Amino acid sequence: MCRWKQLGERATPTARRTDRELEVRFQPGPGVPEELAALAAAEAQCRAFVAWAISLDGGQPVPRVTASEDRPEDIPTEHPLAHLAEPAVTAGAHRVRNNWVRLIVGIVMVGVFGYEVQWLAPHIAQAGHALGHPIWGWLALACWSEMSSMVFFARLQRGMLRAGGVTVRLNRAVALTFAANAMSVSLPAGSVISSGYTFRRMRSWGASAPLVTFGLVTSAAMSTLALGLIAILGATFAGEHPNSVILIVELAGATVLALLLRRLSHRPDLMLRVGQISLGWANRLRRRSLETGQERVRELLEELVLIKPRRRDWLRGFAFAALNWILDLVCLIASCRAVGLHGPSLGLALIAYAAGMAASSVPLLPGGLGVVDGALILALTRGGLAVGPSTAGVLLYRLISFALVALIGWGTWLLIHRADARTRGPAESPPTTDALQ
Repeated sequence: MCRWKQLGERATPTARRTDRELEVRFQPGPGVPEELAALAAAEAQCRAFVAWAISLDGGQPVPRVTASEDRPEDIPTEHPLAHLAEPAVTAGAHRVRNNWVRLIVGIVMVGVFGYEVQWLAPHIAQAGHALGHPIWGWLALACWSEMSSMVFFARLQRGMLRAGGVTVRLNRAVALTFAANAMSVSLPAGSVISSGYTFRRMRSWGASAPLVTFGLVTSAAMSTLALGLIAILGATFAGEHPNSVILIVELAGATVLALLLRRLSHRPDLMLRVGQISLGWANRLRRRSLETGQERVRELLEELVLIKPRRRDWLRGFAFAALNWILDLVCLIASCRAVGLHGPSLGLALIAYAAGMAASSVPLLPGGLGVVDGALILALTRGGLAVGPSTAGVLLYRLISFALVALIGWGTWLLIHRADARTRGPAESPPTTDALQ
């Protein structure tokens, strides 16, 4: 049993089960086929009531355990081979579940778009007229703010890499930020593809895998904390008279949370314990051995504790994260002003912005298309602004923050890969989900 577990740690298996067959695919590696053959031969002697076979499929060693037609229950469900991999489900049940998920998501999307079209249809013409006659000064401010927002996010990630000893030129970090954002908002499963692309590019700059992981995780954590503070400030300033007591309590709570996170980063034993518990829960949900991946967690944390950002690295990183969101908020306000809307107030803008960003986390369509727009318009109109001008302001904001930034991002991606082609050979094909495998 221990040999199966050790092999699972090395070769990252995934499983599929039909009515009377268990198929497990192992990643190829030195000695993996030989070890599988030896284990299968030993199992065949101990479990003669099922058939054990090893084959190669696309370079992957694939052991198959097959029961007789009249005794499908003989498949060893409690064997470590089954628990090393993903939960085994029948192929038919998997297809049915996926079809139901697609149907439900499709119904929700049709409902959302139908409601938005019905609600906004009388105001589209007015919004189009406003977009055709913008106030150019506010429009320029909106574009500048959005571009600056992207630059500050690039500086955030660049700063986290520099805290680990890897220095990157700002123009390279900015180019990566634009390219990764374009993938995230344009492609199906964009966030996954974007993360994989960012990881590979940072590794090509000389950063170790633990450092890249540290940079991505801490950047996301500080960005989330900054957005949370913006939402809190929006709730605080929503009334006519801001509550200074509530504001002080909220800022104190945020400060305590930041200090606790910093303290945790200096306690590798606590980090290891948290990581092991989290992985244990994940293994239990996925029906894997509780020890799966624990050794890799220990190795990763041993390398992570060697990264010791200074206090000013944390403060600068949080400032960059906050400026990333604040400048994006400025883009929203300037877009509304550019179409002649007298507003929104700071409190309403904060609330609408937090609602829009919360809606963007719902992965119905790339970039939150339709969902974010609806949330922003609804929040602005509930705050007392007219529907037509609000629609025009939100459309202009999305044209800048979504369409323009994505267009620049894909142009940047093309330039990056043309540069790679000149130094390494033929250009890579456009990124796909398969490219991350």
